[in-house]
Order: sequence, then C-alpha cells, then structure tokens
Amino acid sequence: MTASSGLDAHSSNQTGILTEHPQVIPVSFQARKVMRQDLVLLFCAVTAAVISVLLFDTGSLAEWIARHKDTKIDEVIVVGMVLVVGLAALSIRRWLELSTQLVRYEELYREMNRLNRESSLLGELGDLLQSCLSSDEAHTLITDRARVLFPGSSGAVCVTANSRDLVEVLASWGEPALVERFFPPKDCWALRRGRFHLLQGDLEAMSCTHVAKPRPQWAMCVPMMAHGETLGILYFDSQEKHGQNGHAHLPLSDSTQRLAKTLAEHAALALANLKLRETLRMQSVRDPLTGLYNRRYMEESLDRELRRSMRKKSHLGVMMLDIDHFKRVNDTFGHEAGDAVLQTVANFLRSQLRGEDVVCRYGGEEFTLILPEASIEGTHQRAQQLREAVKRAIPSFRGQRLEAVNLSIGVAAFPENGTTGEELLRTADSALYQAKQQGRDRVVVAASV
Repeated sequence: MTASSGLDAHSSNQTGILTEHPQVIPVSFQARKVMRQDLVLLFCAVTAAVISVLLFDTGSLAEWIARHKDTKIDEVIVVGMVLVVGLAALSIRRWLELSTQLVRYEELYREMNRLNRESSLLGELGDLLQSCLSSDEAHTLITDRARVLFPGSSGAVCVTANSRDLVEVLASWGEPALVERFFPPKDCWALRRGRFHLLQGDLEAMSCTHVAKPRPQWAMCVPMMAHGETLGILYFDSQEKHGQNGHAHLPLSDSTQRLAKTLAEHAALALANLKLRETLRMQSVRDPLTGLYNRRYMEESLDRELRRSMRKKSHLGVMMLDIDHFKRVNDTFGHEAGDAVLQTVANFLRSQLRGEDVVCRYGGEEFTLILPEASIEGTHQRAQQLREAVKRAIPSFRGQRLEAVNLSIGVAAFPENGTTGEELLRTADSALYQAKQQGRDRVVVAASV
C-alpha cells in the first residue's frame, strides 16, 4: 500500500467516524520512508554532478573526452547530466507532494481521533441516559457531557412546561447568556421554526430575545424533538461577549454544529422516555379524578410504613374518612357535582397533611390517610381538626355553591389496633362504620386489640 493510496482512502472517509487504527502508523511510516529514499537519491545525484564539475575543472575530464570524441562519449555525458537534473527536479517535486499529503494525513488522523472520542462519549451518554431514574439525573448527565464535548462554552437545558406557554432553564453549565430562567417559546427562533438556529457574526435581526445583551460571539439553539413533540432546546454559547478581546471569533465548524444536533437528539429521546415512564407510573398509582394515590399504592405504602415503625419501635396512625350524604349530592345535582365535591375534599386533604403523610382515595367517597410516627391520641386529635376544617372548604359547581362537607372518620393505630396493614384497615373501617351509626360528622377511635 503506497502513501498516496492510503491518504486517498482516509480522505474518502473523513466525514464519518474512522476506526482503522492499525493502518495509522504503517501509512505514516511508509510515507516518511519514501521521502527519505528520495532525499538519499537526490543527494547521490547532486554529489555525482559536483564530482563531474570538479573533474571538468581540473582538465582531466576534458582531456579524456578529447581522446574519445570519436566514440560520442560527450553526448552520453550531456544526456547523463540532463537525466541527473531531471531526476533532481522530480525528486524535489515528489518530496513536496509527499510532505503535503503527510500533513493532510496527520490532520485526518487527528480528526479521526476526535470523532472517535466524540462517538465514544455520545455512546456512553446514551447508555447512561437509558439508566436514569429521573429527569434531574438526565439533566446533570447532559450538562456534564456538554461541558466535555464543547470545551470553553456555556449552555443550558431548557424544557418546555406542560402548559406549552413557558420554557424553563432546568440545568446549565458555565455562565450562559440568558436573560431569565423562564421565557416564552416565542422568544426563541428555534422553537418557532422547529429547527436549529445559529447566531454568529453581525446578524442582529435573527437574535433570540432570550439571549442577553451584549450577546455572545456565537450562540446555538438546538430543538429537542422526540416522538413528534418539541420538549425544549439545548442552548450553547461562547463565554466571550461579541467584540470582546478586540478580535472576531472564527465561525463554528459544520462538525461542531452536527455534534450539537446529535447531543440534542440523544437528550430529547432520553427525556421523552423518562416523561413517558413517569406518566405511566403516575397513572398506575394515582386516582385520575382526584390526583390522590390509589388503593394499590396505599396498601404498598402501609406495609412499608409498618415495617419501618416496627424497626424504629414507633407509632403509625391510620384514618378512614367518608363524605356524609354523598349520594344525596349525586341525586340532587348530578354526578359531575359529586366529582367536584370529591376534588374539593382531595385538595383540602392534600393541603392539610405533612410531606411524609400519605393520602389516598380508597374507593367511592372514602379516603385513607397514613400518618407515620403518629400515636393514636395524636391521630385522633388530627382527625378532629380535619373534620372541623373541611366544613370551610365549600365546593362549587358551575358557579353554584354546594352544601358544606361533613366527614365521618374512623381512627386506628399501630400497635394498639393491629400489627398488619389488613388489621389496621379493618379496625379503622369498623370505627368509621360506628361513626356513621352514631349520627355521622364525628370521629370514632377503634378499640384496642
């Protein structure tokens, strides 16, 4: 394989990721070997020419030619000298060509290494993103890789809110030139057009509004699109402001722009999958009407909290709540009004409880509350407060205020009323039944086992 053919092969693949590492050193070594051979040959030719001139100057060569002029030896010498000069010119030209090809080859070799490194980082990023359990983990990974792939740059991961009317900066690296942490989608040309937008040079008319002034030397807004949905943008910029240091910034290369687009594709796909996974998880554990946890999640949480209470030898309170006369609301105002009552009670319970408490819709108009580290006395007191406070959360339906809500509540606790989730729910439900039998709108504590 010659140096020329090897360079041609690499030139034809320079737009892709090259992996022929074993050929890198042999081709370079062969090119340099050919160059050394040409230099040795050129040196020999020049030496021969110099010796001939020296001999001619002494007269020995001239006398010898005069004695052999009938044999046409002089013509042979002249032809030889011409060939030597031609060989010298050819060798010099070949050496220059090989030098140029070798420089080009080394550039391609460096480009190959860069592309291989970027490919490796992107592949590793894809694997790590598929293993992320939350969007926050994915944002951290994206910014870390962007910092490595785009040294000397700043940027941010900007995600569109579910309402589609706001874009939020959720993660960043460096000091991105963004006006605010929140901006409307219309402020970004990339989101408007759904395509890559590059800002560099003096093109002020197409500058995104969310980019701060004075603007950077260059900035890129790359849409993150997956499954036909625009999730937001990946924003990149130089850390130098426009005109800083008194010199113009070199335009971004096509390879840098392609790398930014590829990173955005990886990020968009990972974020879309995480969003879908979170949606499915929420659908599996949330009640669609009230937004509270469902019965399945409640049972899992109760078992988990019971085991924790046993380890810590602490208490655990459980409430079973029922909306009084809920059937009358459905019969009088319709099921939509009944749904409004359920949503009002759900929002009230969610606002009144601690972060570690668990509130679930048990079924129909019944709710279950799990209060970690709450004694039976504390749970009873909390139940009385909820029963009184809920009366002030009067629901409304189509602009019409409905009746105040009354609750009947049954209270049980670990370890007084049982050591398993089934026992606690059964005793709390029995206490709730007693509250209804005693006239509703009251709290009943289950008897100790």
